[in-house]
Amino acid sequence: MKKKDQAIETKWAKYLRKHDVKLRNELVVHYSHLVHTQAARLSRKLPAQISYDEICSAAFDGLIEAVEAYDPMHKAKFETFCQQRISGAVMDWLRGLDPQSRTVRTFEKKRLSAREMLDAENGRPPDQLEIAARMGVSIARYEQLCRLSQLGKEVHFSAMEPQSDRNGRGPARSWDVGDKRGVDPAATMSREMLTEYITRGLSREERLVLVLYYYEELTRSEIGSVLKLSESRVSQIHKDILQRLRMRFGKSLCEELVA
Repeated sequence: MKKKDQAIETKWAKYLRKHDVKLRNELVVHYSHLVHTQAARLSRKLPAQISYDEICSAAFDGLIEAVEAYDPMHKAKFETFCQQRISGAVMDWLRGLDPQSRTVRTFEKKRLSAREMLDAENGRPPDQLEIAARMGVSIARYEQLCRLSQLGKEVHFSAMEPQSDRNGRGPARSWDVGDKRGVDPAATMSREMLTEYITRGLSREERLVLVLYYYEELTRSEIGSVLKLSESRVSQIHKDILQRLRMRFGKSLCEELVA
């Protein structure tokens, strides 16, 4: 048995005995490559507006849950068990992006249709009793679904800002609390905008190669394993990308951007 395998087995034995948070975190770091592998695979199937980093964040929740729930006496190999948990965590996160259930969304569509038909028939806006009757539901059920529908509506903080005086001054917002130790959101946004600008026009596969190579610092061999490509193919994609970037930005600017 390799020393590395023996060390991780020893760490597992200690964690299963003590359930220490520090040991759990060390195991999470050790298996973090599973997160990047699964996130890259899922990223190729999901809409482009869902970023790789967002998928990784949800996937790490699944990895932590997998480490905490794993029992070698009753479970399969950890890697197999973990992949299922990671995929489940990402799917749960995606479902959570929609605050309204399918029932509520269906209700909203039917209510809008019923309201439009009654308005056209009667020449005036209908009341709730008329809409509920047209939909074939009781008024109690109608009002319940209306309340659930409102729970899913977004309320922006800007709508809660206090009124300013004539000079444009107003009391400070109670939720606007700075964190000097935190990362400047403007810097993060600038980096994301720069990355988006650089990779504009690239395919999803080409974007993943850049992200995995320069941001996640995976080797070409590891990227090939994630994307199910040969190492030589990954090298060729990487070379082609740099050539195209040099043509767009110039040699010196390109080297500065991807450094």
